[in-house]
Amino acid sequence: MLFPSLAVAWLVLVVAVPGTWAAAERALTLAECLALARDKNPGLGAARERIRELTADYEATRARFFPRVTLISYYQRVDPNRLSPGGAGTTQKLFGREGLTSLTGRQLIFDGLKTYYATRAALLGAKAQEYDVARAADEVTYLVTEAFYRLLEAKEGVRVAETAVQERRAFIELTEAFFRAGKITQVDVAKARSQLLEAEQGLAEAHSAMRLAREILARSIGPEEGAEMDIQGKFSPATEPAGDFADLWRQAETANPEIKRLKTELAQSRALLQAARGGYFPEISLQGSTGVRHRDVGGTREEWLAGVFMEFPLFEGGLTRAQVAKAASQHRQTQERQRDRLNSLRVELLSAWKIMEDARQGVAAARQNLAASEEAYRSALALYRVGKATGLDVLTAEVELTRARLGQLRYRVTYEIGRAKVKQLVGGQDGEAGPPWPRPGEGP
Repeated sequence: MLFPSLAVAWLVLVVAVPGTWAAAERALTLAECLALARDKNPGLGAARERIRELTADYEATRARFFPRVTLISYYQRVDPNRLSPGGAGTTQKLFGREGLTSLTGRQLIFDGLKTYYATRAALLGAKAQEYDVARAADEVTYLVTEAFYRLLEAKEGVRVAETAVQERRAFIELTEAFFRAGKITQVDVAKARSQLLEAEQGLAEAHSAMRLAREILARSIGPEEGAEMDIQGKFSPATEPAGDFADLWRQAETANPEIKRLKTELAQSRALLQAARGGYFPEISLQGSTGVRHRDVGGTREEWLAGVFMEFPLFEGGLTRAQVAKAASQHRQTQERQRDRLNSLRVELLSAWKIMEDARQGVAAARQNLAASEEAYRSALALYRVGKATGLDVLTAEVELTRARLGQLRYRVTYEIGRAKVKQLVGGQDGEAGPPWPRPGEGP
């Protein structure tokens, strides 16, 4: 088929859980789509809620630093004819009822720094999740930006297809007039009609692509399923270079939230290893209690206890050694995951950088190709009118012109998506150091 298809292979996006969002009554800009996604995207909302969970873990771990006060109260009945505590019979009457009300307190003094490092690890875990929220926000920004420009591409593709249909219908009228005048054969008319059918098929595919792109954008934002929405926007009038890759990678190492999260998780695993090693040391605490004990034999008496207690496990079946080995292994796993992910991020950034640069150069080449195709089409049509060109020349020029229009559109969309990917990987989109170009939706 001469008319190129507009069908695009899409990556699978995260499908949002249906929520409540009124259908858009007006076309949304890219900035408005991003604002909606930050508020409605369920994945981003779950990542934010995770911070509260980890903060609660930190508060629970830190609680061991504070005194623990417990109120104990009980009442019991026992057989007064039982054996004495030594196990032998006795003529002394033993108590049969006992009650106790006591207030006890315990303050940890030293536990091998287990609590200190566990608290530090919990705090680092919450900090790592904050970076993960920023990473998720950057990911949502990229997905929405990609879906936005895919929809913009589809809308422009419909416009190109409609123009192609109009041009072919006009050419059919011209060929039929020439046929009636006896200047051409029926074959030329048949070829022109066939070209029109292909153009109409391309228009139908363009409408289908636009419908799919609209649905993908809605799902990436996170609104209610089936919500109708439309967008407004345009491509950047100028394409800027991506910049030096080494500079971009240096920025990513300091600003990318995923890299920050990896570094924080490494520090967290190191703290957990130190906490596990604290099990080799004794636990020292200050403990005290005061209360009243009543027995039916002996009466009611006050009692108290105070002192410094040390607990040192002489034998625990290798529990601490196993915990230390596990924490050490997890620390090494975190190191290896960090190395692997840094290598992957570098490759991803280089790939996005290459896509952006190739598309930038492709836009310039496509612009020249479009100008040449437009001139070739006008020339072929003019020559055909005076009998110095064949219908096949015009049809070929029409196809090349349509391809040139779609080619330029494809390069412009690829450039915008590549630029968004580079921005996501470099990071720093919320006020930190970032790439030297405008934010999504802003003009240059």
